[in-house]
Amino acid sequence: MNFKRTFTSLIQQTLAVVIISSILVSHSSAQKTQPLLHPRVIVFVHGLHGNKDSFRASNGAYWPDLIRSDPHFAYSDVAVAEYPTPDSKGKSTSVQLSEILFARLTQAHVWDHSEVVFLAHSLGGILVEEMLLKHPAEAAKVRFIVSYGTPHEGSTIARIASLYDSDPLLNDLSDTRDNTFLTTLESNWRGQSTVNAIHRFCAYETEDTKPDNSIGRALRTHARVVSFYSATYGCDVTTPPQAIQTDHVNLVRPLDRNSAAYDFFLRVYRANPILTTEAVSRETITAPLTATCDQPNSNPDYLVPIALDASANERVISATALWTNAVDLRNIYPNPPTVTHVDPNGVAHIQYGFTGPTKKLFVCLGAARASLKVDFTILRQVPMREPGN
Repeated sequence: MNFKRTFTSLIQQTLAVVIISSILVSHSSAQKTQPLLHPRVIVFVHGLHGNKDSFRASNGAYWPDLIRSDPHFAYSDVAVAEYPTPDSKGKSTSVQLSEILFARLTQAHVWDHSEVVFLAHSLGGILVEEMLLKHPAEAAKVRFIVSYGTPHEGSTIARIASLYDSDPLLNDLSDTRDNTFLTTLESNWRGQSTVNAIHRFCAYETEDTKPDNSIGRALRTHARVVSFYSATYGCDVTTPPQAIQTDHVNLVRPLDRNSAAYDFFLRVYRANPILTTEAVSRETITAPLTATCDQPNSNPDYLVPIALDASANERVISATALWTNAVDLRNIYPNPPTVTHVDPNGVAHIQYGFTGPTKKLFVCLGAARASLKVDFTILRQVPMREPGN
């Protein structure tokens, strides 16, 4: 026996096992460290001349962090979006920035969540709406948008600032009557079914912005950046717009969880809980179908409906049929009855056929009868209650 060769072989095998084990452990650890996504994500979107720090208050409180540590939002992740908007001489239009925003949200895996909600400041609300109109598949995941000071009808300050600053965003946000961008955006939003189900909730400023604060520098005087009417135009009427006792810049800088801006978002969030989908079974039994002696009773498209709960967004995904309480059926075909297809609105299309009993001594002494029992499988959405709610 060659002990040297054997020893070398053992060392090589041992090293191979160690390397393979290390790879497996490393792979397992990587899998464990990958964060699990919550069902919903809250996306913060800043406004004109803003950035991620637009949501930081004077006392250092950072709104995204306040939500991350709040048990009321236990089933939601938080993402803070950012897009380029320099203080002056910007080059990008709202349409271009909406595509940049979409690309960055995709890169951040925002659309991997079951539900997406937006907390948008000023221009951010415009960009979110423009983005969702262009991406209907992703828009289907969006439950609601909460906009703070979004100029749906434009801003006087943006119009004046556009006189000396060539930034195309100022033209997009101008309150001129010929602002086709904003009017087209609102018209498209109301006219496209892909976004009609998305709720829009609005908050507005009650104080003027000081001249040393962001866009207020344009006029070098106190000014209301976005008016009440512009900030609330097109928003849901079921939830009244929320007045925030501050200026445009500080709208999204709550000092703590008791602040009006924070409380408004929390109330909207709780009124629109995360929905989870569950499957339920429900049956319906038709009135008896009959046939006299030797007579057929058949139908290639017999319609059987089931009541659905619209508030739970119920829809039928499948159905099966069989005969029940059957008496004297002959020549049953198909057997069992066939559900050819099902409408999501709760109607099963059934093919059936049978013949009545035979005559006895040339006399018809009875009739065949039976009911169809249809079992429906229904998907419905039910609210998830988070620990803090």
